Amino acid sequence: MSKILITSPYPEFTVLARQICVEMEVEAIILEKVLEEAAASAQELVQEGEVEVVISRAGTAAAIERVVNVPVVTAEYTDFDLLQALWNAKKLGDKIGFLGFRYKQIEYDFDSLVEILGTEVKQYLYGNTREIEEQVEKAYKDGIEVIVGGGYIGVRLARQKGMQGVLVYTSRRALVQAIQRAIDILRIIRKDREKEERLKTIIHAANEGIIAVDENGVITVFNPGAEKILGIAARQVVGKSISAVTANDDLLDLLKGQEEIKGDLRQVGESQVIVNRMPVKVGGQTLGIILTLQDVTRIQQLEQRIRKELYTQGLVAKFSFNDIIYRSKVMKDVIASAEKFAETDSTVLITGESGTGKELIAQSIHQSSKRRTGPFVAVNCAALPESLLESELFGYAEGAFTGARRGGKAGLFELAHGGTIFLDEIGKISLELQARLLRVLQEKEVMRVGGDRIIPVDIRVIAATNQNLRAAVQQGAFRDDLFYRLNVLKLTLPPLRERKEDIPLLVEHFLRKFNAKFGKTVQSLPAKLMEWFLQYDWPGNVRELENFVERFVILADGDELEPNLLEHFREDMNNAERENYDWDDNSLVIEIDKLDNMVVQIIRQLDKRVGGNRSELARLLGVSRTTLWKKLKQLEE
Repeated sequence: MSKILITSPYPEFTVLARQICVEMEVEAIILEKVLEEAAASAQELVQEGEVEVVISRAGTAAAIERVVNVPVVTAEYTDFDLLQALWNAKKLGDKIGFLGFRYKQIEYDFDSLVEILGTEVKQYLYGNTREIEEQVEKAYKDGIEVIVGGGYIGVRLARQKGMQGVLVYTSRRALVQAIQRAIDILRIIRKDREKEERLKTIIHAANEGIIAVDENGVITVFNPGAEKILGIAARQVVGKSISAVTANDDLLDLLKGQEEIKGDLRQVGESQVIVNRMPVKVGGQTLGIILTLQDVTRIQQLEQRIRKELYTQGLVAKFSFNDIIYRSKVMKDVIASAEKFAETDSTVLITGESGTGKELIAQSIHQSSKRRTGPFVAVNCAALPESLLESELFGYAEGAFTGARRGGKAGLFELAHGGTIFLDEIGKISLELQARLLRVLQEKEVMRVGGDRIIPVDIRVIAATNQNLRAAVQQGAFRDDLFYRLNVLKLTLPPLRERKEDIPLLVEHFLRKFNAKFGKTVQSLPAKLMEWFLQYDWPGNVRELENFVERFVILADGDELEPNLLEHFREDMNNAERENYDWDDNSLVIEIDKLDNMVVQIIRQLDKRVGGNRSELARLLGVSRTTLWKKLKQLEE
């Protein structure tokens, strides 16, 4: 809404204004009123917030300016407009009277006009409607034959007296220029308002107290921070002189002073504060001061909180059971068991394929447990080499090895004190490290690498693996005592292929997530793609599904996907099935094709299975190495 008001002195002006507004695509309120009547309507609209800029003419513009506090743009007629009106008046009579607004500087040279027209033009000045009536009466008595100007009121009154009346029409160009000025003013007003609101938001959001005093010693800003520190409400002080707002001599001295202060520690009433004072100077003249107050107690509290946050950075659980998306019965059973496990402090072992959400479940258990206010420390045991993993888990003492930090470093078990530690890929750690982990579980204590001091820890351990630990125990790759210590409470997460009824819900969730991330509005998947999703076995589970949906949102135009891209998705899914095929099975998966192409597929898949060992490849194919070499050469050609 443009919030522009145009007052019209005559119907033709109204028609022209509406036409120009349509052409310029400007919304405006157009009132066909003049002088006091127009001013009253404008005042009412401004007070209601409907109008921010007014366009008017001469006397009406002056009348409006007296009663509103918004800009008034004048759409004045030009010299040519006046000359044209006088020329038309000359055709109607020799004695011409001009009704002009008294408070507007008259820039017209009537002597020159008289010379050009060869006719006398007498001026009759007015300031309001009553004076127009008086001046028309006077013109009548003076024997004037034609009245020019005064709007429709002047024309109507002249005709009532038997005189002719001629309007001074505002040209199209003058009105276009006035509307454009109004648009420019409105744009400036809104930019200034945006800056003012932005500054006000910054001032009110600041934790420190901010007080502004103008050159007259009147308080203009007193933000919530100042209210809190000083115990004084802003409504009691804003707009008042500094000497009238406080009996606190310390504050009064600060507000009266003009010199700059930076970082001074002062006692202000009951509060100890850090004070900054800056004079506001424009062109070398001081126009007031800005005073900021920081409560020392709050600064100390913030420092303590920052230290704690830095110490526990990243050691928090972000997800809870409410964040898990499912409708399948198998997942309902898993969640029900996990919620019961959260009520205890026993060790939990979570098993499941990669991408099934083992850490999500671990975080949810922590968030629902009595340890929820403590840290949640997650570590991927397969992501670090054994030497580094040991020092990360147990920490190290000063001088434990070359490059060890002075004073040593706390390990992740220590950082998890009072909370939960999540050990992902637990099956990947060495037997030696397994022995140290067993001691932590049994004794609830750790010893740093290179240290000689036992450090007690209060932690809950949640471990996870995508391996068969029982089989690893039978093979001697995993300690049986550690396995039994971990396998107190066990959760097995189903792969996505066993909970396909959850796929539509998960897709919907990921669409919302990636729409927000990439600024898209994708509502759903194409029916064909959803059909493939429901048929596909998802070897990468939920993580793989999330990646597919992310790629779809990036590539999609609305809910549509180009046919070639849709086929590209299908091909990727086929490739993923082949790449993730169980190679322990004595079978291959190939696409039906020409014989030579199928032979190529067989050789390439077997070559991948044996890791490029050509002797083993020749054995599996039942040919000699020479025959294999010739066949490979033919394929390359």
